[in-house]
Amino acid sequence: MKTAFTRSAFISLMVLMNLSLIAETDTISCTFFMYSNTSVGCHTYVYYQGNAGSSATYTWNFDGGVIVSGSGMGPYQVEWDTVGMKTVTLSVVYNGQTCSSAKSIHVMPSPTVYNVTGGGSYPAGGSGVHIGLNGSQNTYDYWLYMVGNQNTVATKTGTGGVIDFGIFTAAGTYYCKAKVDSSSGMCLVPMNDSVSVSISGYVPNQAICVVSYDTSSQRNKVKYYKTAGQHLDHYNIYRQTYQENVYAKIAEVPYMSPDIYVDTTSNPALMAYKYEISGTDTLGNESQMSPYHKSIHLEVSPGINGFNLIWNAYEGCTYLTCKIHRKLTSGPWMVIDSVASDIISYTDPYVTSGLAYYFIEVVRYYTCQSFKSADDDAVSSNIGVSAPLGLDETSSGSFLVYPNPAVNKVNIIMTVTGNKQSKAQFFTVEGKKMPEISLINPRSEIDISAFPSGIYILRITDDHSTMVRKIIKQ
Repeated sequence: MKTAFTRSAFISLMVLMNLSLIAETDTISCTFFMYSNTSVGCHTYVYYQGNAGSSATYTWNFDGGVIVSGSGMGPYQVEWDTVGMKTVTLSVVYNGQTCSSAKSIHVMPSPTVYNVTGGGSYPAGGSGVHIGLNGSQNTYDYWLYMVGNQNTVATKTGTGGVIDFGIFTAAGTYYCKAKVDSSSGMCLVPMNDSVSVSISGYVPNQAICVVSYDTSSQRNKVKYYKTAGQHLDHYNIYRQTYQENVYAKIAEVPYMSPDIYVDTTSNPALMAYKYEISGTDTLGNESQMSPYHKSIHLEVSPGINGFNLIWNAYEGCTYLTCKIHRKLTSGPWMVIDSVASDIISYTDPYVTSGLAYYFIEVVRYYTCQSFKSADDDAVSSNIGVSAPLGLDETSSGSFLVYPNPAVNKVNIIMTVTGNKQSKAQFFTVEGKKMPEISLINPRSEIDISAFPSGIYILRITDDHSTMVRKIIKQ
């Protein structure tokens, strides 16, 4: 009887526990996530973590906070314009049940901007140099970075006085950002200046920021990191030759020159280029070659259903998205679409009776940390242009054009006699018109020696037809 009673009691107890668990599971909760600190004007995340479904009614009160985005159970992005303790409340109604909860968040002033201190040169084999800040705020967090490294190299919590991040031996440029706490990586405020660490008798490796298309010269431009405190005399620009991974020096740029080099010998309309860079100090010591960057080459051609765009992926930095820009003969540039970074072709179904111009822009995940403006961080391809749909770019019944590519002269031969009003006109890839030329003789020779190297559009018209041809000027 004792054993039977114990077993029965045990079974009853298990039934009660299961009923309790079922009841507990059916009871909705109002738990939500929110950081304990934020700063004025900084977006902070708030979202529901309970067991109610999406059909529940969620009523939030952010105590004066402005909702930047979000609805329902969240996540929300909320920011406050005034400092102080704020109370966020949530009320949930679900399946006839109601619950509510509240949390406090401390809205603090945006971090004060201090100066990065320290850095300098130390002898090879030495112990390194200190890097710090000339001030700090209590409880604020300060994150130290090195150019070329996306991760923090040191963190410190403010004490209200100066900060010493410690001793650093890695050669490079260091900068600092601050926020109210370490709970998230949002709303980081840059501190003033940056410092460099260098090693005597050793030239630190240099780095390319981006390789892009320079619209004014129609050439590639190489933007590189220009760092102080390394006793550099000049930068060396290298470009890949006709052999893979074999580079030749194409320029030496004095240290005091701007940190953008335009490669006047490149022709982005023809191909993509790879570049590397190094630095040479005042004693003639040269650093190792940097990792390469490869430019984007865009080719545009008429297709059956529109214009076909094909390009190569940019190499040298991290990015997730490419923007496709288009401009018609008359009109502004506009973004017509965006594609993922692993997509390298696109068909624009737009049909136009005029010329269409395109370029590809890389949307970089990180901008360059440099002394110049972020406008120089843009990565774009050459400008590709296509003739109107329905026009044959390779032949014409009325005209013959040669040579192509051309160096100094282009010959135009009328293959149909009796044309009285034949005219020729060149366009740049940006849409700029060159002076119109009358074709009086059956054979005409046009001097293009003054044209910069690149791609041009030649349009020839007569009484009977129009021919549009791409001309490459070498």
